[in-house]
Amino acid sequence: MKINNNLKILCAISLSVLMLTSTSANAVQKGHLKVTSKVQKMVIVNKAGKKSYKFIPAAKVLPGEIVQYNTYFENISNKPATGINIVNPIPKHTVYLPNSATGKNTQSVFSVDGGKHYGKAGTLKVRGRDGKLHPAKPSDYTHIQWHYKGKLAPKTKQAVAFRVRLR
Repeated sequence: MKINNNLKILCAISLSVLMLTSTSANAVQKGHLKVTSKVQKMVIVNKAGKKSYKFIPAAKVLPGEIVQYNTYFENISNKPATGINIVNPIPKHTVYLPNSATGKNTQSVFSVDGGKHYGKAGTLKVRGRDGKLHPAKPSDYTHIQWHYKGKLAPKTKQAVAFRVRLR
């Protein structure tokens, strides 16, 4: 199927705008966290017949390409931070790639209703056109939330990440 160049440009622009607004964080103690994001496009590198991947800035992303969202959170206080939850919406016009949500010392859960309710992958349900509940697919996910387990020590930085494919 041939895709109009204007649509490709619109998708690339939309993704760029969405990446600026895709992260929020909450800690029990206000002002303890500094949160930053980095959005990269995954590209295939083929050297001497070996295929590998590298990540480059996501300045232009076309349908079918894979994007990785990295969210960094740093405890900028002098006390341990607890109750840390990092939330990322899955940008419109993208599909979450299964098993791509990562984060050291975290537990990830997903939402299919715009971030109102969360559950583990495989436990969520969506209502189909037939009116019945069906198991949610990764393409139904609207948000990812990571719960940081334990305390984040002062002046310590951690990261979470996930990947999507642009539709």
